[in-house]
Amino acid sequence: MKTIYKSFICPKRHSFTVVYAVALILQFGVIAGSAQTYIYTYTGNDFTSVSGAYTTSDKITGSITFSAPLGDNYEGNPSATMLSFNFTDGVGPQNVVGPPYVFGSTFGTDSSGVIVSWNFVALNFLPPNSQETKGIQTENDSGNVVDSGNLDEASGIVGEGSVSANPGVWVETIVPEPSIGSLFVSFAALVLAFGRFRPSPSRPLGK
Repeated sequence: MKTIYKSFICPKRHSFTVVYAVALILQFGVIAGSAQTYIYTYTGNDFTSVSGAYTTSDKITGSITFSAPLGDNYEGNPSATMLSFNFTDGVGPQNVVGPPYVFGSTFGTDSSGVIVSWNFVALNFLPPNSQETKGIQTENDSGNVVDSGNLDEASGIVGEGSVSANPGVWVETIVPEPSIGSLFVSFAALVLAFGRFRPSPSRPLGK
């Protein structure tokens, strides 16, 4: 009778290859679904008027991410392209994030696209479903120049900080769309992984 030989695949190597292939597919999905974004980061100045937990070392800082730049000589409300925001006034671990709960969002830029006037007001409930809120405002326009943060409970404001007539600055950062090159690097690594794979030596099954 003939001896029958059969190659056996190492389960561990096979599992590794499958996991790597799945990871590559997921990465491709992330790259395909990503697009260039525009982050405007704000840095305010220290508060000069404070109460409650606020101190004169606290200030408004944060950023807003847009799907498109504000552009040169812009004036208006860019809510249609706003993807997210994250601000802090320096008090507590909770930041004001969103959207939602944006009560004011107007911006003006100069001929170079730099933000020169604005009024951004947002509020979050802390924690969820609580009556306590944190509000943040930064404004620099013809009507007012102020940065302020406050903690508000049902009984009223329990702490706040502000600085007037001393606006902060905005800096734009462009986050480019992820390069397709990273996908090719991953694919090359997958090819190498397959190249290293070798079936186990043939073994006789019987005679």
